[in-house]
Amino acid sequence: MIWLLDTNMLVYARNGKTPVAARLDQAWEQGDVVTSLLAVGELIYGAEKSARREENLAAVEQQLAMLDGVLPLTIEIVHRFGRLKADLERRGVTKQDIDLHIAATAIEAGATLVTNDRALLDGTIPGLTVENWLV
Repeated sequence: MIWLLDTNMLVYARNGKTPVAARLDQAWEQGDVVTSLLAVGELIYGAEKSARREENLAAVEQQLAMLDGVLPLTIEIVHRFGRLKADLERRGVTKQDIDLHIAATAIEAGATLVTNDRALLDGTIPGLTVENWLV
């Protein structure tokens, strides 16, 4: 089993949010826990604009070292993104591009996307398996 942590779950885990931390421990016993390169970009952005920049950048790097991997963007992922975005637009559904890229990454990796983002949990993205470890 592969779990791909979205940015918000990485933040919750780093801050010791109890249900997320407990579920993360279970996930590591059962499979691999990864994230997307784009989620890393969001974490770096958050750290760069924070009042405790150096401390937060170090925390991000430490957290990334604990994961089983950071999935890059590939040609397959960007093709999946394009198909997803076009399909959603035809159905009148709009999503943020970064959310769709992360969803496409999870689908291509055969991973369950772990997020608290309602736009990703709403069931409108075909082929996406999601979990919310806050509930």
